[in-house]
Amino acid sequence: MTDYSRELQFAKDLAYEAGKVMVKYLPASIKTVKQNSSPVTEADLIISKLVIASVKKHFPDHAIIDEEIENTISKKEFVWVCDPIDGTIPFAAGVPTSMFSLGLCRNQKPVVAVCYDPYLKKLYFSSQNTGSFVNNRPIKTNENGFEKGEFVLAIPYWFDQFLKTKKFDTNLFFEKLHQKQIVLSLVESCVYSSMMVASGKVLAAVLPSANPWDRAAAKLIVENAGGVNLDEKGSVLTVFGKHGLWIVSNRKVAKNMQQIVKESLLNS
Repeated sequence: MTDYSRELQFAKDLAYEAGKVMVKYLPASIKTVKQNSSPVTEADLIISKLVIASVKKHFPDHAIIDEEIENTISKKEFVWVCDPIDGTIPFAAGVPTSMFSLGLCRNQKPVVAVCYDPYLKKLYFSSQNTGSFVNNRPIKTNENGFEKGEFVLAIPYWFDQFLKTKKFDTNLFFEKLHQKQIVLSLVESCVYSSMMVASGKVLAAVLPSANPWDRAAAKLIVENAGGVNLDEKGSVLTVFGKHGLWIVSNRKVAKNMQQIVKESLLNS
């Protein structure tokens, strides 16, 4: 069994450094706006440059891809995948629900994962064949079902741009959850939402499956906490897979959650 303790400690150290930048710049002024209308701040770029330089110094044989600067997919055996600030929209608005995310993939499968909430100082992490932790405390997805007052998180207003042949009926999705007396909350961060599932705070989250940097670290932490990552068809989500939807869930409601998503998809 491969020991990834060096790589994990490296990722943790980088997370703390990135967190200092995030706290310093909150709320951040928008430096530019990308074609998909998502903003980029100076803090995004500072953290990207920090991560890229650190990986090249300490792991020169590894590749690095990140959301803002080096986003070309590499075929190397070891690839670091970083989202410097997942949730840049709330970050720019001064809402502290953004997170730093860094994963190491080996042959396209995550083996080290770190997600950091610098505002609450919560460091979520995992590595291959271990459990998942927050600040060294083990975490698990909850075992609850669709019960009154349980929470589901979602970002439905992003869904249609990642679906090729379908349209997502947000109102129908809301209604189906409402019928089960589930509380739905919109949180503008895939990583933050995933960590809420991994730590047992919420049942599930339905998110856009956009890019590898959204999924790499979160996927491993969720799975090693006992949860599942599915696409809208019910297949296991991969880090470098196609665009679509991403269902993060505890095991008890995963199939039902996928069915609700399926029933909310309409032909375009």
